[in-house]
Amino acid sequence: MVWSGPRTYTLVLVAAVIIMLPSAHAQAPAAAPSNRYAGSVARKPKPAFPGQTDAPPPPKPSPQVNVEIVTARLTSPWSLAFLPDGNFLVTESIGSIRIVRPDGVVSAPLSGVPGVKVVAAQGLHDVVLDPGFAQNRLLYFCYFAPPRGEAPAIWPTEFFYQRVWTKSLAERRSMAIGVERLARARLSKDNQGLEDVEVLVEGAERRIALAPDGTLYVTGADRFRLYDSKYDGVEHDFTDNPDIGRNFSGRVLRINRDGSIPKDNPWLSRATVLPETFAHGLRDPEGAAINPATGELWVTDHGPQGGDEIDIIRPGRNYGWPDVSYGVQYDFQRTDGRKNVPIGNGATSMPGVEEPAYFWLRYRAVRDAFLYRR
Repeated sequence: MVWSGPRTYTLVLVAAVIIMLPSAHAQAPAAAPSNRYAGSVARKPKPAFPGQTDAPPPPKPSPQVNVEIVTARLTSPWSLAFLPDGNFLVTESIGSIRIVRPDGVVSAPLSGVPGVKVVAAQGLHDVVLDPGFAQNRLLYFCYFAPPRGEAPAIWPTEFFYQRVWTKSLAERRSMAIGVERLARARLSKDNQGLEDVEVLVEGAERRIALAPDGTLYVTGADRFRLYDSKYDGVEHDFTDNPDIGRNFSGRVLRINRDGSIPKDNPWLSRATVLPETFAHGLRDPEGAAINPATGELWVTDHGPQGGDEIDIIRPGRNYGWPDVSYGVQYDFQRTDGRKNVPIGNGATSMPGVEEPAYFWLRYRAVRDAFLYRR
């Protein structure tokens, strides 16, 4: 996708960690297999403006991409950071961080990584180096921590989904499930472990982005377990209590790199909204990139059945979830045989909600994104 401005930037959408791709040269993709998350997609919502969906193919095909195999010995790699010495720092969602050398040598898991609870889409996710890493060895990473007294483990998906949303809200609020965290640590001089690990903020654990002003953005998924919803939405909205979305929907948090709250965060004057909240109304923002031309944060947001989005994040703005969506609830989860069941109030937009810059009608599940100048 190409964004046009004072300079032309290309938005690259990433669906996997590149060091895992098993081909010497890119080839034409095979037909997509049947996917239960895609559903029947019978409805076709009207876009809010031309080009918001169904964009035509580029007039000139992209050049073929050369792909090198660095290693295929990782388990569920989720993110990587390029170290100054030429090595890769790689997170595995199962709870490990490793260093991968360009020649394919994979280190043992680094010591000092906090315990991780892996369940459904929760686990160990992004890692980002501090701008002064070459001098201070600091880095930031996000993960899902087990509740107090629970050992790190890999859990069946139902323990985060079906065994949660089938409970009343009162029961959910007494359940110890885990907590999303962003932490800061120092990579040891011998590259074998993390030191001085410190939790900076809780409530989000998907992607980390460094803002031009030096603050940190952290994206986090909808915490449906903390209000009366489920992971693909429900058939009513929450407009009677907008602070539910501001605190519990998928959010972008903004903090300083020491964990303190920036003095210009948008909700500081409202006591019922968490001070780190920068934007809300997302569902599962797994991609994040700073636009070099504007300094704004762009995110890719997973919809439920359809409705995956690209959003441009602005302070204090609402991006719709769980009140409106271009997607619908998952067909495969229905026990009543209904298909394309709407989310929230059934609309795709409403006053006070930011429109996505782009949306896909069918399931795409974009993992990450970055922008580069052409």
